[in-house]
Amino acid sequence: MAFTLQYLIIFSLCILYVESTDPSAQLCNENSNTTTSEIKKNIDSLLTTLVQATSKSGYSATSLGSGQSRVYGLAQCRGDVPSDECSTCIQTAAKEIKKVCPDRVDARLWYEYCFIRYNTENFFGQVDTGYGTFYYNVENVTDPKTFNSALGALMYRINSLASAPGNKGIAKDETKLTDFVTLYALSQCTQDLSQLSCRQCLAIAVGNFPTYCDSKKGCRIIYSSCYVRYELYPFFFPLDAKSALESSSMTNYVSVIKKH
Repeated sequence: MAFTLQYLIIFSLCILYVESTDPSAQLCNENSNTTTSEIKKNIDSLLTTLVQATSKSGYSATSLGSGQSRVYGLAQCRGDVPSDECSTCIQTAAKEIKKVCPDRVDARLWYEYCFIRYNTENFFGQVDTGYGTFYYNVENVTDPKTFNSALGALMYRINSLASAPGNKGIAKDETKLTDFVTLYALSQCTQDLSQLSCRQCLAIAVGNFPTYCDSKKGCRIIYSSCYVRYELYPFFFPLDAKSALESSSMTNYVSVIKKH
């Protein structure tokens, strides 16, 4: 019995590791120019700088190089994620982005806990919703009218908080639907955005709910400038082992990629 329990625990942890290390989304802009040797060198240095800074503070945006070889980069962890998880995620992302998008000057990679991108064009401060990846749970809620009303109020509240000064672009909250069911939600913008731009990005993200996530039990909208998610189970930190495993699972989810 003890051996079986130990095996199940190890097996569960292995599942969590595998799923949490799979990217949530990626973009390798095929229209972007192939990198030169100088740009590749700058990208390598930029990624090292981003990893070091983001591991400490959870966010970094900087540029390296000059002229046409200058590269702009941004990295950010989800604001509720502990520093050790943030550091691990961003190190993985920095290694994987060059493998996923070789020889491209416009590359982006999303994980559940972090996001990293670079480009030879300055994208800082610009709302970018030109490319999005949406995940929605295939199961519907039992009381759509009550659920959608509660979700709308919750998203309005946390979107307002996320764009408020001092909150670093993130907000999370929950609301009771019944004595046994709780709705959890999180919103986050990249920290290079102004308050107005953050609100704009989050409004665009939530605006996709009626089309892709109407009455669904869970939904994630992933843009380069912002991210929103809601679930009927806890998914933001602090999490126990069971909740962490559930929050990383994509069982019952379908993804849609949207390009403008």
